[in-house]
Amino acid sequence: MARRAPAPPGLSAGGDAVLLVNGAARRGESALAAARAALEQAGVILAEARAIEPAELTERVEAALAAGARRVIVGGGDGSLAAAASALAGTGAALGVLPLGTANDFARTLRIPDDLAGAARAIARGRVRRVDVGWAGRRAFLNAASVGASSELTRRLDDGLKRRAGTLAYPVAGAAAAGQPPFRARLEVDGRSEDLDALQVVVGNGRYHGGGRLVAPRARADDHLLDVYVLAAASSPGAPRLRDRLRDVAGLARYALLLLRGRHLEHPGVLHVRATRASLWTDPPLEIDADGELAGSTPAEFRVAPGQLAVLAP
Repeated sequence: MARRAPAPPGLSAGGDAVLLVNGAARRGESALAAARAALEQAGVILAEARAIEPAELTERVEAALAAGARRVIVGGGDGSLAAAASALAGTGAALGVLPLGTANDFARTLRIPDDLAGAARAIARGRVRRVDVGWAGRRAFLNAASVGASSELTRRLDDGLKRRAGTLAYPVAGAAAAGQPPFRARLEVDGRSEDLDALQVVVGNGRYHGGGRLVAPRARADDHLLDVYVLAAASSPGAPRLRDRLRDVAGLARYALLLLRGRHLEHPGVLHVRATRASLWTDPPLEIDADGELAGSTPAEFRVAPGQLAVLAP
């Protein structure tokens, strides 16, 4: 059993805001002092500020809430924000976002500036937006959860590649993940089911995923809906014919190009539905990527919790 982080005895009288910076994020190791300075310059009084390991984040947020924090400011990438959201969802305490990761899709969705000074000013202004939280089982996600080619991409996106290549890490790893074989999927959405051979299934909650790629044209962080889309395979799992596998590779390439332009739903092999709940079974079982972090495997239940998270955002 994981050891829980001890709750501090209480926040200082100076403020109700806590800053937690992911020390493993791309810019996290050197960002704590800069983040603290930017927040204080913007007028945010911090009761506590520390750099932490990713595995500690949810427990540290819980400890801060137990000590009376009403604002928890997280410096890190999308995975860090989702981990914080797991603890903050439904509490009424607000999340402040300092985008220090590689993709920063949640910040992009809410138009939070990608520089520390701008993000700190957005936090200081104190405007609260209520956004939806997606849940894959007991794991929260803010942007998207997916299986197939995208989870293979996540597996290949180690921290070293992210630090060296930045946003270019996504196409680099994506090229390596293009060989993802097809899988059998059953998708049940609001009582309707589809059986198909697939290359990827995406369950989107926010507007962007995968380093600025549009989830769907109408997707928003507060629309109370999941955008679910499936890229169907030309080949069958098991022993696919070479011709069909080549068609799959070509289909993935076309899909990738359309995705860059936000037009991937126009791909003839893409099925898209909007729903509040979805269930997914795959053969074989596949790992789930949730906001850039591996988060269990199929079968899985996905749902949206409308307006469950308060965020300090423009």
